[in-house]
Amino acid sequence: MGKKGFTVIELVFVLIIMAIVAAAASPMIFRGTASVTAPALSRKVRDDVRYAQSLALIRSGLDSPASTEPAFLYRISFNIADANCAGAGHYAITNDADRDGTWGENPNGGGTVESARDPSTGADYFCVQTDSGDYAGFTVAADFGGSVPGVIEFDNLGIPYDSDGIRLTASKSIVLSKGGLSETISVTPNTGMVTIQ
Repeated sequence: MGKKGFTVIELVFVLIIMAIVAAAASPMIFRGTASVTAPALSRKVRDDVRYAQSLALIRSGLDSPASTEPAFLYRISFNIADANCAGAGHYAITNDADRDGTWGENPNGGGTVESARDPSTGADYFCVQTDSGDYAGFTVAADFGGSVPGVIEFDNLGIPYDSDGIRLTASKSIVLSKGGLSETISVTPNTGMVTIQ
């Protein structure tokens, strides 16, 4: 009676199959540890600027109705000091629902949070950190004009303004950088169209 076992060829085939399975599975297993790329973050920022604009368009959760406050604004601010969004590198989407001149109160005089809700986490205050976590190492530069250059506001028609309430007259840019790579997001005047260049 002969001894049963594997031949060298069978072992080689098994090793090859295991290597193929490991190569295919490793991106799925370790995908949470990979850092975010500049193109991925630029798509997120573009979508978040559009989100701020869409909130202004639909006037979501306002203290004041459209009939008494027709020009209500939402703003997205980059790297601007915010008590509810700690850290040097961040951006937040806020409003001034009670019209007291203080944006992003949590809560405001009416007891509501003057912020967009974060659709990815459900948090009441929309704040994205760009100096820690998944976005660590990125710098975000934005200049929309006005006395606070890192702020862009949208009215209920989706028209973009600078921080002083002056309509944009030229396209403005948001530049994301990391490790020598950069991405530019452009916001056009009048329509507020947001594109990655």
